Amino acid sequence: MKIFRRRDKGMDSKYLNRMIIGLGHGLIRTRDFILNKEYGVSTQDAMDSLSIWIGRELMKTMLENGVVNVRDSDERLVNGLMGVINLADELDVEVKNDHIKLVVQKCLICPKRIGGYDLEGNTACPVGGVLTGAISYARGIDPTVTKNRLQTAEICHIEMEYNT
Repeated sequence: MKIFRRRDKGMDSKYLNRMIIGLGHGLIRTRDFILNKEYGVSTQDAMDSLSIWIGRELMKTMLENGVVNVRDSDERLVNGLMGVINLADELDVEVKNDHIKLVVQKCLICPKRIGGYDLEGNTACPVGGVLTGAISYARGIDPTVTKNRLQTAEICHIEMEYNT
């Protein structure tokens, strides 16, 4: 009989586990929105709704482990997040007051660019939701993705606003 042992609890598995926890929690919290055709939910709306919860779980773990602090700037929070999960080769962040603009190039988690999936003209980018969820958790506010301009597998422009 072969006994399988869990690998050491390193940073990677800790954050991967929290991402899956966030996904499950997000599915429960948003299922009525996602599954209700009356709302006219797009694939991007559904991805934003789910990935926000992934971002919140990641930030919760980052705060618990001292990777970042709630008093850190938004730029520092994003850099901390990029240190624990590698979202993109190029990610530009501009913060003005309570408004964040992101430009993502060479995304490393794009379902089309990396996964090779045919999205049938739709987008399903998790980056905006993950970042929104993470930053809003650190700020103690409810998350909202306000505007996405996405070119699948190319360049994504994501804008977020929040009130602290």
